[in-house]
Amino acid sequence: MKIFLSYASEDRPVAQELSLALSEQGHDVFFDREDLPPGDEFHGRIRRGIERSDLFIFLVSAKALDAGSYTINELNIAEKTWGTAGGRVLPVVLDRTAVKDLPNFLKSVTLLQTPGNVVAMVVDAVYRIDRARRRALLTKGLAGIAGITAFAIAAGVLWPARTPGAETTGKDGAPAVLVAAGAFTMGDDENSPRREIYTDAFYIDKFEVTVGRYARFLKSTGSVKPPEGWEEVDLDRAAELPAVGVDWHDAQAYCRWAGKRLPTEAEWEKAARGTDARLFPWGDQSPDLERANFSNTSPQAYDGGLSRVGSHASGRSPYGVHHLAGNAAEWVADWYGESFLRSDTRNPQGPQKGNGKVIRGGGRFDAGDRIAATKRYFASPDHRSGDIGFRCAF
Repeated sequence: MKIFLSYASEDRPVAQELSLALSEQGHDVFFDREDLPPGDEFHGRIRRGIERSDLFIFLVSAKALDAGSYTINELNIAEKTWGTAGGRVLPVVLDRTAVKDLPNFLKSVTLLQTPGNVVAMVVDAVYRIDRARRRALLTKGLAGIAGITAFAIAAGVLWPARTPGAETTGKDGAPAVLVAAGAFTMGDDENSPRREIYTDAFYIDKFEVTVGRYARFLKSTGSVKPPEGWEEVDLDRAAELPAVGVDWHDAQAYCRWAGKRLPTEAEWEKAARGTDARLFPWGDQSPDLERANFSNTSPQAYDGGLSRVGSHASGRSPYGVHHLAGNAAEWVADWYGESFLRSDTRNPQGPQKGNGKVIRGGGRFDAGDRIAATKRYFASPDHRSGDIGFRCAF
């Protein structure tokens, strides 16, 4: 998208960081006025930049709203160009501002409040606006863009729990869903510090890797050690159950074979919690057996212990990912750590080394409170258990 970034000079550091982040996402950003020639050409270039833009981002602050600020001129050009702000203007609030103090043009659209990482939240909002715009172009043509984009902004700001993302299929034939780029709340100050994390867009398997897919992997490679108890598994009857009894190395080898990778701990938690800091993938309601397989005392994983993938559909996450609570606990890529760098907020990878790899989601044996989306466990990478499986990301 062509984006015009309007900001007061005092807000330039934030604007510059935002410009770089949006440019990294492939957008054409009109940001810096300092290299424009003086006089009429300056005003002309500004006007043409606004008129040609698809989205006008206005950084709302006391300085930007000052009557003498050039940003007010830019806002007036935008209003004269489009008439209405819906679908074209994204006001981003940097300072606490009373609605009554806003120009009428900005009052007509939903404000993006930024209590945490400003850049991450704006990039996420722009990603969703652009996605809605592209869908509108494909399905309804240019006439429908304004209304659909305005709805996308409102949905993203006021109702952060989203509908399931777009689906694709991995090289192993497993369905995967898109988790959009942007910020989310990770941790809960009990299992790990509550903090705002940004992740780039990624795909994650909709279901845990199944016995059927893992059997094809073993047959194809011929060199990976089968999971514990594999010789006793009826591969036809258990084909749609999650594969368990694998260690971290096995899980990593499968994902690599499938052209994918294990999700990071941050990616896993975002896929489970969405952007509204929910306690469980389905929300904050306590677990029940309709939503998850937990507190299961069956000693046999493949005979009454595990649930078929997709069998607890009401427990799926905001992105449409199933079984992120209970059934099989899941290996992720990171080494386990109890401390976190404050600066490590964009696509964190975890510690460089450790004694154990992180396990998320809780398994079929765990009680309801132990399958919350913020719970963290760890084990040696060589550990195998009848309630630990995995899924891949890419």
